[in-house]
Amino acid sequence: MELSKRMQMNADLVSEGSRVADIGCDHGYVSIYLAQQKKCPKVIAMDVNEGPLQIAKGNIVRERLEGQIDCRLSDGLEKIVPGEVDTVLIAGVGGMLICRILQRNPEVLVNVKDLVLQPQSDCGMVRRLLSKLNFKIIKEDFCIDEGKPYLAVRAVRSDLAVPVYSESEYCYGKMSLQQNPLEYKAYLLGEKEKILHIIEKLNPFFSDSSKTRREELLHTLKCINEILVCSEMESK
Repeated sequence: MELSKRMQMNADLVSEGSRVADIGCDHGYVSIYLAQQKKCPKVIAMDVNEGPLQIAKGNIVRERLEGQIDCRLSDGLEKIVPGEVDTVLIAGVGGMLICRILQRNPEVLVNVKDLVLQPQSDCGMVRRLLSKLNFKIIKEDFCIDEGKPYLAVRAVRSDLAVPVYSESEYCYGKMSLQQNPLEYKAYLLGEKEKILHIIEKLNPFFSDSSKTRREELLHTLKCINEILVCSEMESK
């Protein structure tokens, strides 16, 4: 199974030997890859929609992996038995939905030791929730796939207090954990240029909405600059 750059990034963050629930498996490509590579002895491919799940089942049968991958129609973790998996993979959906999924079935999550999450938006919200749930982020990765930026995190359950992040780190992560720092730094520099360009266009306008938008952008710019400064300090 040849994966897209984004899917490969997510699969690489899954720990060897883990029992995985692949939430929102879509056509099952990552589940198939994890089984084919013998990285995971048990994979449960799950989706809330019947259509994609049927396609995933067909792909799994074609690869002769029915004995290693179980398919379930499920809204998030709903159809997981507590203790059945130790790793949850959620990718390709918004951060708000990831947060809802993680909080909806606490009896399942309490037995999960490892999370691999790839939010399409609201990464800061996901990082904050992980801290509240006592999961420590130990790796982050970033890639550009077909012109779009993607960020993924791996977090493990911690018996100790999870380190507190700064506002900038909640929004953009700790550069020290970044698996692909040069590409991520280039992305942040690009975002900075875009923001400066928008602020320049807003400067002639003095409406309340323009002022609010300018303040939001300046806050974002401050966060990016703080992360870039930290990056420079870590590289010395």
